[in-house]
Amino acid sequence: MEKLFENKTKYSQKEYNVFLESYKKEFEKSETAWLFFYFIFFGTCMILAFIEKEIVLGIGLLIGLLVYLWFKIIKPTKEVEKDKKSDKLSGHFVNNYDFYKNYFHVENTEGKGQIFYFKLYRVVETKTNYYIYISRQYAFIVSKFGFTKGTAEEFSKFIKKKMFTKYKDRTNLK
Repeated sequence: MEKLFENKTKYSQKEYNVFLESYKKEFEKSETAWLFFYFIFFGTCMILAFIEKEIVLGIGLLIGLLVYLWFKIIKPTKEVEKDKKSDKLSGHFVNNYDFYKNYFHVENTEGKGQIFYFKLYRVVETKTNYYIYISRQYAFIVSKFGFTKGTAEEFSKFIKKKMFTKYKDRTNLK
């Protein structure tokens, strides 16, 4: 299959921290809305359970709310902060990408892999990078300045078509 784009992205801990901040902003709004909904829902149910003297149900709902807070708010925030402080990116880290019609290859010192576009969680474009999410928590950083075959403008058009509703343009944000 013909290689459409080739990219070599080199980044440091500083650039990785910029990605982590972008990640927090990307998912913070949706999490805040869901948190508000769950507080109202669980809160109303807990009040009704305690009014009806269903103490076990009320305590169960409270535990459910706390578990939700842990897994959706507290744990991800702690993981981002832990990643910021880690030295796993001591020096620079280099990813080599080869983009094809239906999938892309990525290779670095940790190994290599092939990923189909339809399996991606989301693609976010910023002023300087593309963040290609393979899951809600994990993404590849693709620099707009690292294309050795094709251009960032051509890649933007290509990835928008591939990702359709999973593509987010954040080039106008600070």
